Amino acid sequence: MAKIDFLKIFLTLFEVILGISATTHWVVTEDGRIQSQLDSVFQLHQPYDLFTFLEQEGYRNAISALYRQMVTKKAAIDRQWANLESATDVESRLFSTDPDCLLAKKKLVDIDLYASIVTNGSFRRGVAQKDYLLDGIPTDGKKKVPDCKKIFPLDFSLYTFEHLSAMRNRKNLTQHQEKGLIKYLPPGTDLNMFGHQIAHGLLRNNTSWLHLNLAAIYWRVQGDSYNALECGRRAIVTAPMRYRDIPLLTTGGILHAAKHSGEAAIILHAAIDYAPTQSHQHLALGHVYAVLGDFNRSIACYDNCLRLAPTMDQARQTKHAILCEKKLGNYLSSLYLHLQDLLTDLDAYLSQQEEWLNLERRMVRVQATQSSYVKAQSATFQNDGLNSILANRGQSCMQRGDGDSVLSCDVATGSQTLAHNLQMDITVSLRLLKDVESQAQKINEHMIKSNSLHANKHLVSHSSAYTLERGPESFTMFMGPTGRPKYYDHEITVGTEEYEKENWPEISDCKRRSLLLSSSKQYVPVYLPPENKGFATQLFVTELIGINSGQEHSLPWYPPNCQTPKSFDQKYIPPALLTASFGNRLADSSLSHILNGLVKDAEITEIGQRILTATKSKVAAPWVLSMLASLYWRIAGKPKNALDCLQLALDTVPNKFKDVPLVSIASISHKAGLIDDALKIVEEAWNTNSIEPHTNFLIGLLLHLKGNNTGAIYHLKQTLRVDPHWMDGEGLTMLRGLACQEKLNNNQPVSTYFTYSTYGNTGDLLDRAALENWDFEPRCTRGCLLHRWDGCIRTH
Repeated sequence: MAKIDFLKIFLTLFEVILGISATTHWVVTEDGRIQSQLDSVFQLHQPYDLFTFLEQEGYRNAISALYRQMVTKKAAIDRQWANLESATDVESRLFSTDPDCLLAKKKLVDIDLYASIVTNGSFRRGVAQKDYLLDGIPTDGKKKVPDCKKIFPLDFSLYTFEHLSAMRNRKNLTQHQEKGLIKYLPPGTDLNMFGHQIAHGLLRNNTSWLHLNLAAIYWRVQGDSYNALECGRRAIVTAPMRYRDIPLLTTGGILHAAKHSGEAAIILHAAIDYAPTQSHQHLALGHVYAVLGDFNRSIACYDNCLRLAPTMDQARQTKHAILCEKKLGNYLSSLYLHLQDLLTDLDAYLSQQEEWLNLERRMVRVQATQSSYVKAQSATFQNDGLNSILANRGQSCMQRGDGDSVLSCDVATGSQTLAHNLQMDITVSLRLLKDVESQAQKINEHMIKSNSLHANKHLVSHSSAYTLERGPESFTMFMGPTGRPKYYDHEITVGTEEYEKENWPEISDCKRRSLLLSSSKQYVPVYLPPENKGFATQLFVTELIGINSGQEHSLPWYPPNCQTPKSFDQKYIPPALLTASFGNRLADSSLSHILNGLVKDAEITEIGQRILTATKSKVAAPWVLSMLASLYWRIAGKPKNALDCLQLALDTVPNKFKDVPLVSIASISHKAGLIDDALKIVEEAWNTNSIEPHTNFLIGLLLHLKGNNTGAIYHLKQTLRVDPHWMDGEGLTMLRGLACQEKLNNNQPVSTYFTYSTYGNTGDLLDRAALENWDFEPRCTRGCLLHRWDGCIRTH
């Protein structure tokens, strides 16, 4: 029995010993020495640290297990991605193969679901042409317009749907001008004359439902929903029951055009109740339900319309477009769900990668480096032998000796190689993550573009919510530039353009034309955009805040105020500049196109709110968002607020991008009349990056103001060498003017008159075409200063 117990204990100990992988740390060399392996996690800086030695085992096991999980997950992600179609591919395949899409011939978003649909009743049985009484109306004198409220007072009626909120608040309704309704009028009809005829018809018979309905159509064409509704209400009240569907169709169309489609549906249903066999009512109701996103009812309405009027192409095309859109929506919804799953897996995978790297760094941090190991063992091994060992591990070593033998190796351990590969894999994964998010965004954009398809609104909101849910930590990739600089690897060289020639411009050309220096003598605002450095600023105020360019930011809108700094860097923003910047100044309106380019068709005030949202959400580098805020305040005419933002940008901008805020500060200093300060600041910006055309252009302006035309010409040429079309050709015009001035001053005393705008005008240039043939007589345009160069006379 004792033997059996002893055997059990022995086997247990033996099993434990076999399980101790740390024994693999030690090896026996050919000469019988016992020493640690070269590439071992147990080769420590402090080999006497037992606790660290024991922790290495746990780190290694955790890394191995985590790596196996990552390999499995990565393979699953690759399979998912390989089997996914892109949103563009899905759409293209559907529109090229699906029968409904082929019959529709166009996308639903390209069909006008607000198309004007009315009828004047002239084709209905019992309505005669003489009932309109549009003949014999005087055409001379002042043209009248139909005033239904004045001609036929009507405060309330049970027939006019007064319970609808849109009807109660009809004074506040707005709609577009429905020019499409003109096609329902007789060919060649003059709209003003048409209104005049209706007004006279109502004077003859103020209860004529035909004229009241025509008056409603007239006001719809004019885009006046209030007067149109007033006429429509009276037409409903006065129309016989068998014709009441006609003014109901008109009134429902008014509410639909005013974007009250739900209430329009109620009125159109009433119209169908009165006349279920009239196809136009079914067509209009189908459009309303399509806008509301109720595709099933919409298709039913189009089917009813086609049964009554089989040749109604508008109903047929819209029906097939809706069926196509439904299929596309189903495909994209399914694709979106798969992308969401893939995004979740990618997030988890990236988290595992980060965890792996953290564990690997902790484990490697306590390891002895290869170089220290080589140094410690150099006396033990012959150099050739050590070189042989390292060579067998695929490592490159060089040996040189000046007395002492020194071995220099480019060492990469197995774990380091794995870490490098993993870093590369993280880059690939981030790129894949970006591709997946891009596909999800395309689906989101498609749904937003189909903003009339309310049935899919949940998908849009879900996608937008996803963008916001990722939180600030997901935007770290946008803290630096995501693209190449605009002038990447650009070298300024002298080209073959006309202005590079030694005798350009000819003196005769200078005398023949009046070359204005308006652009160079006035203040021209300059803003160096972060986009030039590779920052995708358009994304910062659209996709990254979950509000695409096609959407409108929710109200209220607030300006992007920057917190006033505790102190300003007086090297760049001295007290004199702050004093000169207080209060409202003229706006730098010529810079507004930069902000407008970030968000298509958005107001400047809305873009300001977007910048504020992006700043609060921390979607990008703070200094870049501060630059956008400073641009907003410069356009708003508040340079002090702009300087607050520029100081914040200065506090965090990397040195290699410091020229971006410096150019703006120099431009504001120029505006304040602090020319010397502006020149010092912009020269520092030029030292940071001498390629940027904005910087060279501003230096050229300032040097000209200092009287250094030679330097100004040089920097203007540098500007054009980088961007030949600077300021849409104004850069070349300014260069020609300066060159002419220099030539004329150096060659002969010609009385040349130059005009330039008053200080503070924000770059609105004079019409060059109008001045092309201007004679050489002394004159000054209104609001300009006259500068006579030969006599050095200025009129202020």
